[in-house]
Amino acid sequence: MGVGGYKLGANIYTFLAACWWLWPARNSLCLANEVISPYSLKLIAVNFANLLAQSFPKSNLTTQLRLVKWNAYYGQGSILNVDGSSPENPGVSGLGGLLRNNNGAWIRSFSGNIGFSNILHAELMAMYHGLRLAWELEVTNLVCYSYSKTTINLIFATVNDWHHYAPIIRNIQELLARDWQVRVLHTLREGNACAYYLAKLGAGSHESFWSIEHPPAGINLLLLTDASGTFFSR
Repeated sequence: MGVGGYKLGANIYTFLAACWWLWPARNSLCLANEVISPYSLKLIAVNFANLLAQSFPKSNLTTQLRLVKWNAYYGQGSILNVDGSSPENPGVSGLGGLLRNNNGAWIRSFSGNIGFSNILHAELMAMYHGLRLAWELEVTNLVCYSYSKTTINLIFATVNDWHHYAPIIRNIQELLARDWQVRVLHTLREGNACAYYLAKLGAGSHESFWSIEHPPAGINLLLLTDASGTFFSR
């Protein structure tokens, strides 16, 4: 396929995805004076371009398509997404997460910088602070999603007294044992985009922890994508 004598390759999907998502970003700026961060636009456009490419595969393509979206767990309870960020691993690390209802509506979020550390520490601290925030807000039915399978496995196993993060793991287990209903489940990064954004925000901040009452600039498009049930390819 070609246009004007030029052959169109995979980049056509990136172009189409960018056009698709730049329009609502432009409307947000013009109509609501809301600036969408370049990071959010890039994340959504790249994932949407991958979805387009997978939707029109070559005849010899054998890779099975996997679609991922934010999971509201069948509309049951409040939804907590948590994540950690440690780009250098080890290096300056951050944590983040957010609490929403099962329709994707914002309740509260958090973010923070834990200094020079590693990704496992960041993931564990994100889960601890997320569960503590949900408890303080008197949530009684919670579904917590984490991208880290290692974190999930550690909190449901017997704690090794010699484990470097044994105190944090025990604190999480104590929170889970309280009088409320909590499910802790694994999610892929594409279903955890808002928490990942907040974790990266935390890594670049100077605050060890802060509770965020209103959505920070740059996350609204990601929230809309989750609430609308948009699928991304994996």
